[in-house]
Amino acid sequence: MSFLKKLTETVSKGVSTATEKAQQTVEITKLHTQISGKRKDIERRFAQIGEAVFEAYLKKDLSLAEGMVIPECEAIAGIRKEIAGLEDRIRELRNEKECECGQTVPYDTKFCPSCGRKFPEPVPVPVEVLPQEENEAKEEEPQSVVVDVEVKRVCEGCGTVLQPEVRFCPDCGRPAEN
Repeated sequence: MSFLKKLTETVSKGVSTATEKAQQTVEITKLHTQISGKRKDIERRFAQIGEAVFEAYLKKDLSLAEGMVIPECEAIAGIRKEIAGLEDRIRELRNEKECECGQTVPYDTKFCPSCGRKFPEPVPVPVEVLPQEENEAKEEEPQSVVVDVEVKRVCEGCGTVLQPEVRFCPDCGRPAEN
């Protein structure tokens, strides 16, 4: 009976994880669609700016375009901020963040593995702990141990396993030894 219960729980967790991933994918797709629409709007506004400047050029007075160009430029700047916000939401959904150097890293990374920049400490979110059910048996099955014989680089400062391409430890910021 315990085997069936564990199997049911495993399948349930798999289904809920798949459902969450599907919802995340749908939301990310919607955000990408919004970003695409905003980029097309920017292109349209650039074309209007270019047309206004060219018409003013033909009249030999570029100041004629200023009244149209400045509001369009301000609108483009606003749209770019909206796009940046949508891109931040996508990174949040993917549990990622971006370094100033352009490297995208997992959200819990403390130091950029590419440039070594320290990320600000994330604000902790309170987690509600639910009490365990009293009738739930605490059966533990023996775990098998798998030994990985692949040689991995380890940070000499904190012991974190380092990916081959990193130049700085993502946990302590120490330069990685080659």
